[in-house]
Amino acid sequence: MTQRFYITKNLDVFEFDAEKEWGYPKHKHHFFELTFVLKGRGKHVLNESVIDYKEGDLFFLTPKDEHEFIIGEPTRFGVLKFTEQMFLEKATFSTSTYWRKNLEAVIFHQNIVAKSVISCATDKEQLFRLYHLIKSELHSPLTYSRNVLSELFGALLIILSRNLKSTLKNSGHVYDKNKVDLILTYIRQNVQNKELIKVDVIAETFHLSPNYVGVFVKKHIGISLQRYIMETKIKMAESLLKQSSLSIGEIAEKTGFTDSSHFNKTFKKYAGKNPSEYQTSK
Repeated sequence: MTQRFYITKNLDVFEFDAEKEWGYPKHKHHFFELTFVLKGRGKHVLNESVIDYKEGDLFFLTPKDEHEFIIGEPTRFGVLKFTEQMFLEKATFSTSTYWRKNLEAVIFHQNIVAKSVISCATDKEQLFRLYHLIKSELHSPLTYSRNVLSELFGALLIILSRNLKSTLKNSGHVYDKNKVDLILTYIRQNVQNKELIKVDVIAETFHLSPNYVGVFVKKHIGISLQRYIMETKIKMAESLLKQSSLSIGEIAEKTGFTDSSHFNKTFKKYAGKNPSEYQTSK
């Protein structure tokens, strides 16, 4: 059984040396982790992938990932650990919409890219410098340390996110599949809110052109974006008709139709039955 490690702080940093063995079994975390390779080389086992690591690499691990290092040459690791709460706290108090748009994409999904997340050479120095600044502030706190840490942490994650996105884009259809899954999940979660499932809103949320988002979805699922939205609405309406005591008019409103007549006509087109037939069969 895979071991899982926990932390008691929202943000923490520590460093350690591994001469011959890493010292930990293959494991998962209850938190998020950035592992900086400060010196050395060897292999990193991340989920089902095995890749070489070297000085200057940076690995991003989520609670859904499991990993271990196989030491090739004496290695010094710098580990920055943070909880979901730390990320959410930064998102809540930030005036930037960047956080709200990128929160789920950055931290809530298992890694699909095993290699070092640094794709921009000029960002490497910045990321390692921010790591050392955060470590220094945590180990020798002064007045306003919490504020300083919040800003340093935010800067680090913005640069990290920029590199993650670039790496994912370079990974081809794996990145596309991940993004289309996120879009479909977003539609299912927000199908009752007609404002949130407008094409331009979906496009802005997932950083795609409004003219391209429909093409992108159809390429991967074989039907148009609007058809998927409509089929999702109909499936929800079917469930409500079978399982709730709501009237047809209330269900029409709840699933975003302009009126009962429009709902009845569309429902029969997609489901092959009138909504009333579902209610009488209960």
